Amino acid sequence: MSPSVPTTLLLAVQSDDLRPVAAPDLAPQLWICAGVAIAVAIVCVAIAFLPRRASAKRRETGAHADGSDTRAWLARIDAVVRDYDAQATTADEAYARLAAIARAFASARSGRPLATRTLHDLEREPRGGDAGNWDALRMTIAALYPPEFADDDHPSVREASVATAAGWVSDLVERWR
Repeated sequence: MSPSVPTTLLLAVQSDDLRPVAAPDLAPQLWICAGVAIAVAIVCVAIAFLPRRASAKRRETGAHADGSDTRAWLARIDAVVRDYDAQATTADEAYARLAAIARAFASARSGRPLATRTLHDLEREPRGGDAGNWDALRMTIAALYPPEFADDDHPSVREASVATAAGWVSDLVERWR
């Protein structure tokens, strides 16, 4: 090290020349901060009490929804069975109509568009507070799939009939809460 380094260090550390400095005047900064805080508070209160935009009219769901008359849905199911018994429709058409009725009923009762939802879509649908309804819908649609889409030699098709499938959909309608 050179001899000048210790001298420089000594000069930097010497405290012979220290004098108290006057306290900084913070009053203007405090007044500015207080003013900004008051302005933010006023804006928050104004936003909190602004009238809300009129939201879209809520659709009634459940028992108060349009199309919630259980007898009307059961009559539609019975009409499918009568048409099948009168040989006005095939079994495949009857199963498709029953599945459509189940989806339309659940749509009317829940307020969700379910007419084109597949079983896979229904399984991914959030259950919410009415989980029993969604489970019943999923089970009904799952039970209707083999008779509707499977080959005639499939065991589920041989065990099912249009009347049995109509009973499944009727159970869904009667038990929906």
